[in-house]
Amino acid sequence: MDPPEERVLRLVANPENRAVLTVLNDAAKPVTLSELVDRLATQTPDLIADISNEAARKQLQLSLHHHNLPKLDEAGLVTYDRSQNVVSDERYPSVDAELVELELIDELRSYFSAGTDVSADAIGVVEGQDDVIEYARDLTDEADDELFYIYVSEVLLQNECVRRVDAALERDVDVALGSKNPEVRERVRTELPGTTIWEPQLDWLSSPAQYPKIGRLVFADREKIMLAILDESEVDGTTTETAIVGEGQSNPLVVLVRQLLGPRLDHLDYQSDEFLDDLPFEP
Repeated sequence: MDPPEERVLRLVANPENRAVLTVLNDAAKPVTLSELVDRLATQTPDLIADISNEAARKQLQLSLHHHNLPKLDEAGLVTYDRSQNVVSDERYPSVDAELVELELIDELRSYFSAGTDVSADAIGVVEGQDDVIEYARDLTDEADDELFYIYVSEVLLQNECVRRVDAALERDVDVALGSKNPEVRERVRTELPGTTIWEPQLDWLSSPAQYPKIGRLVFADREKIMLAILDESEVDGTTTETAIVGEGQSNPLVVLVRQLLGPRLDHLDYQSDEFLDDLPFEP
Protein backbone atom coordinates (compact mmCIF):
# COMPACT_ATOMS: atom_id res chain seq x y z
CA MET A 1 0.00 0.00 0.00
CA ASP A 2 1.22 3.49 -0.78
CA PRO A 3 2.22 5.56 2.26
CA PRO A 4 -0.70 8.03 1.90
CA GLU A 5 -3.28 5.25 2.26
CA GLU A 6 -1.39 3.73 5.18
CA ARG A 7 -1.22 7.12 6.88
CA VAL A 8 -4.97 7.57 6.49
CA LEU A 9 -5.63 4.19 8.11
CA ARG A 10 -3.37 5.01 11.05
CA LEU A 11 -5.16 8.30 11.55
CA VAL A 12 -8.62 6.74 11.39
CA ALA A 13 -7.51 4.10 13.89
CA ASN A 14 -7.22 6.88 16.50
CA PRO A 15 -10.54 7.34 18.38
CA GLU A 16 -10.11 11.11 18.72
CA ASN A 17 -9.51 11.47 14.99
CA ARG A 18 -12.60 9.40 14.25
CA ALA A 19 -14.60 11.62 16.57
CA VAL A 20 -13.36 14.72 14.73
CA LEU A 21 -14.22 13.26 11.32
CA THR A 22 -17.64 12.14 12.54
CA VAL A 23 -18.48 15.61 13.86
CA LEU A 24 -17.21 17.38 10.74
CA ASN A 25 -19.08 14.99 8.48
CA ASP A 26 -22.31 16.17 10.10
CA ALA A 27 -21.36 19.86 10.07
CA ALA A 28 -23.01 21.95 7.40
CA LYS A 29 -20.16 24.49 7.36
CA PRO A 30 -16.66 25.03 8.78
CA VAL A 31 -16.47 25.22 12.56
CA THR A 32 -14.11 26.97 14.93
CA LEU A 33 -11.85 24.97 17.18
CA SER A 34 -13.95 25.96 20.19
CA GLU A 35 -17.15 24.83 18.43
CA LEU A 36 -15.48 21.55 17.50
CA VAL A 37 -14.66 20.84 21.14
CA ASP A 38 -18.25 21.62 22.14
CA ARG A 39 -19.60 19.21 19.51
CA LEU A 40 -17.13 16.49 20.43
CA ALA A 41 -18.38 16.66 24.01
CA THR A 42 -22.03 16.28 22.99
CA GLN A 43 -21.88 14.14 19.83
CA THR A 44 -19.05 11.65 20.44
CA PRO A 45 -18.50 11.30 24.19
CA ASP A 46 -17.68 7.60 23.74
CA LEU A 47 -14.59 8.40 21.66
CA ILE A 48 -12.91 11.09 23.74
CA ALA A 49 -11.82 11.46 27.34
CA ASP A 50 -14.06 13.24 29.82
CA ILE A 51 -13.93 16.99 29.17
CA SER A 52 -16.57 18.08 31.63
CA ASN A 53 -14.24 20.57 33.29
CA GLU A 54 -12.60 23.61 31.75
CA ALA A 55 -9.04 22.35 32.21
CA ALA A 56 -9.80 19.17 30.27
CA ARG A 57 -11.50 21.11 27.49
CA LYS A 58 -8.48 23.42 27.21
CA GLN A 59 -6.14 20.44 27.05
CA LEU A 60 -8.19 18.82 24.28
CA GLN A 61 -8.28 22.09 22.36
CA LEU A 62 -4.49 22.38 22.52
CA SER A 63 -4.05 18.74 21.49
CA LEU A 64 -6.35 19.19 18.50
CA HIS A 65 -4.63 22.41 17.45
CA HIS A 66 -1.05 21.15 17.68
CA HIS A 67 -1.45 17.44 16.96
CA ASN A 68 -4.66 15.95 15.55
CA LEU A 69 -5.86 18.62 13.15
CA PRO A 70 -2.49 19.33 11.49
CA LYS A 71 -2.01 15.61 10.82
CA LEU A 72 -5.54 15.21 9.47
CA ASP A 73 -4.99 18.27 7.29
CA GLU A 74 -1.68 16.91 5.98
CA ALA A 75 -3.39 13.63 5.04
CA GLY A 76 -6.12 15.50 3.16
CA LEU A 77 -8.94 14.49 5.51
CA VAL A 78 -9.73 17.98 6.83
CA THR A 79 -8.79 21.56 6.05
CA TYR A 80 -7.47 23.39 9.10
CA ASP A 81 -6.65 27.08 9.14
CA ARG A 82 -4.28 27.36 12.10
CA SER A 83 -4.23 31.15 12.04
CA GLN A 84 -8.04 31.40 12.26
CA ASN A 85 -8.60 28.14 14.22
CA VAL A 86 -11.26 27.05 11.71
CA VAL A 87 -11.63 23.49 10.45
CA SER A 88 -13.79 21.91 7.75
CA ASP A 89 -14.37 18.47 6.30
CA GLU A 90 -12.24 17.54 3.30
CA ARG A 91 -12.80 14.30 1.42
CA TYR A 92 -9.74 12.19 0.78
CA PRO A 93 -8.78 13.08 -2.81
CA SER A 94 -6.74 10.25 -4.29
CA VAL A 95 -8.43 6.98 -3.44
CA ASP A 96 -10.63 5.95 -6.36
CA ALA A 97 -10.08 2.25 -6.98
CA GLU A 98 -7.62 1.99 -4.07
CA LEU A 99 -10.63 2.01 -1.78
CA VAL A 100 -11.22 -1.60 -2.64
CA GLU A 101 -7.73 -2.95 -3.17
CA LEU A 102 -7.21 -6.08 -1.14
CA GLU A 103 -4.09 -4.56 0.42
CA LEU A 104 -6.32 -1.89 1.95
CA ILE A 105 -8.67 -4.52 3.33
CA ASP A 106 -5.74 -6.41 4.84
CA GLU A 107 -4.57 -3.19 6.48
CA LEU A 108 -8.05 -2.55 7.87
CA ARG A 109 -8.18 -6.00 9.42
CA SER A 110 -4.72 -5.60 10.92
CA TYR A 111 -5.44 -2.19 12.46
CA PHE A 112 -8.75 -3.02 14.06
CA SER A 113 -10.00 -5.93 16.12
CA ALA A 114 -11.80 -8.55 14.06
CA GLY A 115 -14.62 -10.82 15.15
CA THR A 116 -18.20 -11.74 14.47
CA ASP A 117 -19.52 -9.39 17.15
CA VAL A 118 -19.69 -5.87 15.73
CA SER A 119 -19.22 -3.05 18.24
CA ALA A 120 -18.75 0.68 17.74
CA ASP A 121 -14.97 0.23 17.49
CA ALA A 122 -14.75 -3.18 15.80
CA ILE A 123 -14.51 -4.39 12.27
CA GLY A 124 -16.33 -7.70 12.15
CA VAL A 125 -15.82 -10.61 9.78
CA VAL A 126 -18.68 -12.63 8.31
CA GLU A 127 -17.61 -15.99 6.88
CA GLY A 128 -19.46 -17.96 4.20
CA GLN A 129 -21.69 -16.83 1.35
CA ASP A 130 -24.97 -17.77 3.06
CA ASP A 131 -24.13 -15.65 6.11
CA VAL A 132 -22.88 -12.81 3.92
CA ILE A 133 -26.13 -12.81 1.95
CA GLU A 134 -28.17 -12.82 5.14
CA TYR A 135 -26.13 -9.94 6.58
CA ALA A 136 -26.68 -7.90 3.40
CA ARG A 137 -30.42 -8.58 3.57
CA ASP A 138 -30.52 -7.49 7.21
CA LEU A 139 -28.79 -4.20 6.34
CA THR A 140 -31.38 -3.63 3.63
CA ASP A 141 -34.25 -4.38 6.03
CA GLU A 142 -32.83 -2.05 8.70
CA ALA A 143 -32.26 0.96 6.43
CA ASP A 144 -34.40 4.00 7.20
CA ASP A 145 -33.19 6.63 4.73
CA GLU A 146 -30.48 5.55 2.26
CA LEU A 147 -29.00 2.43 0.68
CA PHE A 148 -25.87 2.51 -1.45
CA TYR A 149 -24.94 -0.70 -3.31
CA ILE A 150 -22.28 -1.97 -5.67
CA TYR A 151 -22.66 -5.44 -7.24
CA VAL A 152 -20.23 -7.03 -9.69
CA SER A 153 -22.39 -9.97 -10.79
CA GLU A 154 -26.07 -10.76 -11.29
CA VAL A 155 -25.47 -14.13 -9.59
CA LEU A 156 -25.01 -12.25 -6.33
CA LEU A 157 -28.28 -10.35 -6.77
CA GLN A 158 -30.67 -13.10 -5.76
CA ASN A 159 -34.45 -12.90 -5.95
CA GLU A 160 -34.85 -12.44 -2.21
CA CYS A 161 -32.31 -9.61 -2.27
CA VAL A 162 -34.33 -7.90 -4.99
CA ARG A 163 -37.53 -8.37 -3.00
CA ARG A 164 -36.00 -6.73 0.07
CA VAL A 165 -34.68 -3.79 -1.92
CA ASP A 166 -38.17 -3.36 -3.34
CA ALA A 167 -39.55 -3.36 0.21
CA ALA A 168 -37.01 -0.66 1.11
CA LEU A 169 -38.20 1.44 -1.81
CA GLU A 170 -41.76 1.00 -0.56
CA ARG A 171 -40.56 2.47 2.77
CA ASP A 172 -39.33 5.53 0.82
CA VAL A 173 -35.67 4.62 1.30
CA ASP A 174 -33.44 6.24 -1.34
CA VAL A 175 -31.60 3.46 -3.17
CA ALA A 176 -28.62 3.73 -5.55
CA LEU A 177 -26.86 0.80 -7.18
CA GLY A 178 -23.78 0.71 -9.37
CA SER A 179 -22.40 -2.11 -11.50
CA LYS A 180 -20.28 -2.57 -14.61
CA ASN A 181 -22.29 -5.71 -15.31
CA PRO A 182 -25.03 -4.87 -17.87
CA GLU A 183 -27.17 -7.80 -16.67
CA VAL A 184 -27.21 -6.36 -13.15
CA ARG A 185 -28.15 -2.90 -14.40
CA GLU A 186 -30.88 -4.23 -16.70
CA ARG A 187 -32.41 -6.39 -14.00
CA VAL A 188 -32.46 -3.54 -11.51
CA ARG A 189 -33.88 -1.19 -14.12
CA THR A 190 -36.67 -3.68 -14.88
CA GLU A 191 -37.50 -5.01 -11.43
CA LEU A 192 -36.59 -2.04 -9.21
CA PRO A 193 -37.63 1.04 -11.22
CA GLY A 194 -37.30 3.33 -8.21
CA THR A 195 -33.56 2.64 -7.95
CA THR A 196 -30.94 5.02 -9.30
CA ILE A 197 -28.48 3.10 -11.48
CA TRP A 198 -25.06 3.99 -12.83
CA GLU A 199 -22.18 2.26 -14.57
CA PRO A 200 -18.81 2.72 -12.85
CA GLN A 201 -16.14 3.56 -15.41
CA LEU A 202 -13.40 1.64 -13.60
CA ASP A 203 -14.00 -1.68 -11.92
CA TRP A 204 -13.13 -2.25 -8.31
CA LEU A 205 -9.95 -4.13 -9.17
CA SER A 206 -7.62 -3.76 -12.11
CA SER A 207 -8.18 -7.43 -13.03
CA PRO A 208 -11.81 -8.11 -11.99
CA ALA A 209 -11.75 -11.56 -13.59
CA GLN A 210 -9.09 -12.73 -11.15
CA TYR A 211 -9.59 -13.86 -7.56
CA PRO A 212 -9.74 -12.65 -4.89
CA LYS A 213 -11.97 -9.72 -5.81
CA ILE A 214 -14.65 -7.47 -4.38
CA GLY A 215 -18.14 -8.87 -4.89
CA ARG A 216 -20.53 -6.40 -3.32
CA LEU A 217 -20.84 -3.40 -1.06
CA VAL A 218 -23.88 -2.48 1.01
CA PHE A 219 -23.88 0.86 2.86
CA ALA A 220 -26.99 1.63 4.88
CA ASP A 221 -27.84 5.05 6.31
CA ARG A 222 -24.14 6.01 6.22
CA GLU A 223 -23.56 4.06 9.43
CA LYS A 224 -23.74 0.33 8.62
CA ILE A 225 -21.50 -1.24 6.01
CA MET A 226 -20.63 -4.59 4.49
CA LEU A 227 -17.77 -5.09 2.02
CA ALA A 228 -17.65 -8.63 0.62
CA ILE A 229 -14.69 -10.40 -0.97
CA LEU A 230 -14.98 -13.31 -3.39
CA ASP A 231 -12.23 -15.92 -3.53
CA GLU A 232 -11.66 -19.21 -5.32
CA SER A 233 -10.91 -22.40 -3.42
CA GLU A 234 -7.54 -23.92 -4.29
CA VAL A 235 -9.01 -27.37 -3.64
CA ASP A 236 -12.06 -27.56 -5.89
CA GLY A 237 -12.30 -24.15 -7.56
CA THR A 238 -15.55 -23.21 -5.84
CA THR A 239 -16.19 -19.58 -4.98
CA THR A 240 -16.18 -18.50 -1.34
CA GLU A 241 -17.27 -15.18 0.11
CA THR A 242 -16.10 -13.31 3.20
CA ALA A 243 -17.21 -9.85 4.32
CA ILE A 244 -15.83 -7.20 6.61
CA VAL A 245 -18.55 -5.26 8.39
CA GLY A 246 -18.87 -2.22 10.62
CA GLU A 247 -21.67 -0.45 12.42
CA GLY A 248 -22.02 2.96 14.06
CA GLN A 249 -21.20 6.50 12.94
CA SER A 250 -17.83 6.34 14.70
CA ASN A 251 -16.93 2.82 13.58
CA PRO A 252 -13.50 2.99 11.87
CA LEU A 253 -14.63 1.19 8.72
CA VAL A 254 -17.75 3.36 8.42
CA VAL A 255 -15.76 6.54 9.01
CA LEU A 256 -13.14 5.54 6.46
CA VAL A 257 -15.61 4.61 3.70
CA ARG A 258 -17.67 7.76 4.33
CA GLN A 259 -14.51 9.79 4.02
CA LEU A 260 -13.34 8.05 0.87
CA LEU A 261 -16.69 8.22 -0.92
CA GLY A 262 -16.87 11.87 -0.02
CA PRO A 263 -19.63 14.19 -1.28
CA ARG A 264 -21.24 11.34 -3.21
CA LEU A 265 -22.88 10.44 0.10
CA ASP A 266 -23.86 14.00 0.97
CA HIS A 267 -26.86 13.91 -1.37
CA LEU A 268 -28.74 11.28 -3.29
CA ASP A 269 -29.27 13.17 -6.53
CA TYR A 270 -27.51 10.32 -8.25
CA GLN A 271 -29.06 10.85 -11.64
CA SER A 272 -27.44 14.21 -12.27
CA ASP A 273 -24.55 14.42 -14.73
CA GLU A 274 -22.56 16.20 -12.04
CA PHE A 275 -22.91 13.25 -9.71
CA LEU A 276 -21.97 10.71 -12.37
CA ASP A 277 -18.86 12.72 -13.19
CA ASP A 278 -17.91 12.73 -9.51
CA LEU A 279 -18.21 9.03 -8.78
CA PRO A 280 -15.23 7.31 -7.12
CA PHE A 281 -14.15 5.77 -10.43
CA GLU A 282 -12.15 7.22 -13.29
CA PRO A 283 -14.28 8.67 -16.12
